[in-house]
This record gives sequence, C-alpha cells and structure tokens, in this order.
Amino acid sequence: MRTALLMATVISSLAFPAGAWAVEDESKPTKVELAGGKLVLMAPKEWKLEKSRSSMIQHEFSAPADAKEGAATARITFSTAGGSISANIDRWKGQFENVDKDKLKVEKFEAGKQTVHLVDIAGDFNESMGGGPFAPGKIVKRADYRMIGAIIETQGLGQHFIKLVGPQDVVKPLADGMKKMLQDLVSK
Repeated sequence: MRTALLMATVISSLAFPAGAWAVEDESKPTKVELAGGKLVLMAPKEWKLEKSRSSMIQHEFSAPADAKEGAATARITFSTAGGSISANIDRWKGQFENVDKDKLKVEKFEAGKQTVHLVDIAGDFNESMGGGPFAPGKIVKRADYRMIGAIIETQGLGQHFIKLVGPQDVVKPLADGMKKMLQDLVSK
C-alpha cells in the first residue's frame, strides 16, 4: 500500500509540476512567447487566457476578462501560417462584408526589431465554424464586428498572426491595449 501511495505521489508530481495549479494574478498582463521564446509580448490584463479551440492556435484569449456569463466577448488568437503578407491581409478583408472603406486601416511599423503589419477592419464578419483555412466549415454571419489583425514578419522566425475579433462595441475599448502590446514586442 505504501509503495502504491509513494508511486502515485511521484507520478502526480511529474504530471503536475510546481506552479501548475497556481492562478495567475489577473491584475497583471500575461506573458506570451512566440518562436520558441524568441519573441515576447505582454497580453493586456483585460484579456483572459483560454484553452485553444484549435490545434492551429498557439495561444487564445477572450476579452474582457471580467465579462459576465453569456456576455459578448472578443476572441484573440495567436498562430503561425504561411503565404504572403498581402495574401493574408486580402483573406482577412474577404472575411468581411459591408465594410466602411473610410475606416479600413492597413499600416506597417517596426517593433522589437521586427516588422508588424496591422489591419483594422469593421463590418459584417463571416465567421467559419470548423474546417480549416483551405476548406472552411459552416459560415456564420456576425453583424457589426471588428477585427484588429497583426502579422509579425520576422527574419528567420516565421510569420506570426494575432487576431482580435468581436462585436465592434466590445473591441473598441480593447484596441489600444492590442496596439500597445504589439508596439512593446521584445525580440531576444
């Protein structure tokens, strides 16, 4: 019996290393590492870390973190992918209908020795439910949505994609935090 108890203790300590059960301080930003830790971003404290819905997503958050059960939230995803910068931006634009062209913004800036391409678009979002990038699943139209998407273009570390998508009124107060996170990108 003692041997079985000892083995169970050893196995559980290996399966759940120290701190695995620790709750992060929700009043502080969450550190997000990309490219094997060579790129570091600090996700705003208003974002709540979630379990990724897809194996293609490296990190996933919802916001605002203090949203009540059933309240509208935004989804923030971090992933890598191929294709040219312009093809990916065009694909993002193609996910929206009834876009106010005067409010559509595409910009480029340097942060952490990397090039960041930023897209801010609003309209009716055609959300793919399931499937993948080349064979999307069922499409659900989401009226009055906004996406702030970023592509971090690196030298030798791949392209990293961050998308903040949700109802316009939910995304609006989150926009500055997203942009600050990108501007504060650290390269190691």
